[in-house]
Amino acid sequence: MKRYFAGCDVGSTYTKTVILDEDGKIAASTTIRSKINSEQSALAGLQEAVSQVSDLKTIDDLSYIIGTGYGRNKVPQADENISEISCHAMGVHVTNPEVKAIIDIGGQDVKGIAIDKDGTVKNFAMNDKCAAGT
Repeated sequence: MKRYFAGCDVGSTYTKTVILDEDGKIAASTTIRSKINSEQSALAGLQEAVSQVSDLKTIDDLSYIIGTGYGRNKVPQADENISEISCHAMGVHVTNPEVKAIIDIGGQDVKGIAIDKDGTVKNFAMNDKCAAGT
């Protein structure tokens, strides 16, 4: 059976999930409204994404799960939790290495992220106010 890997970004307003196959191709992706409970949001997002992949029956069939975002520590069965700042930087770098800056306008804050040549975070800044500032 092919191996599959998931990333689940539990944000304050939306939960985004993507599943990649072992070749790095997107097998499934979902965006759902976040619930009050971050764990429930992550579980719902993961289950919906898993249901889109015929080779997968449950979340347990995933080889590796990364949790990120506001609720990253609440992603069930996550093998690793990585800040959304680092995930944004590497994801954008892999997609387009020419990009050097990201602006992330979220439900709770705004982040400006400078990306180094290798896709790591060179520097970042974020506002200290809640959504009213976004």
